[in-house]
Amino acid sequence: MTVKTISLVEKHSQFDAPWSPKRIATVDDYDIKLAKASGCFDWHKHDEEDELFLVTKGVLHIEIEGQDTVVLGPGEMCVIPKGVRHRPVAQTEVVDLLLMEKSGVTNTGDNPDSDLTQVIEDL
Repeated sequence: MTVKTISLVEKHSQFDAPWSPKRIATVDDYDIKLAKASGCFDWHKHDEEDELFLVTKGVLHIEIEGQDTVVLGPGEMCVIPKGVRHRPVAQTEVVDLLLMEKSGVTNTGDNPDSDLTQVIEDL
């Protein structure tokens, strides 16, 4: 097996669609995904999985039910624990994100009828 460098900047330049995560790697049973945020995502939660958000470009607010909004800028991350309702909201025109979730997780969690639910594509 060949080990390769993955450029987040290069991978992010390969797509423009917001809220459409792309898998760039797998670590054991977890997918490493890139996404672009624009506007508001849907309120949702993941009953069985935590979700990691790492901002690489722009500013992202994550509204969390029952608590103050988490503000993330470039190089900042947070983990949303399983069962916590949340809604990511882009505060700049474009936000580039790295996400880490268990393989097979739907990005809209308990809101599967959302228009934002996407099939995960590999880059």
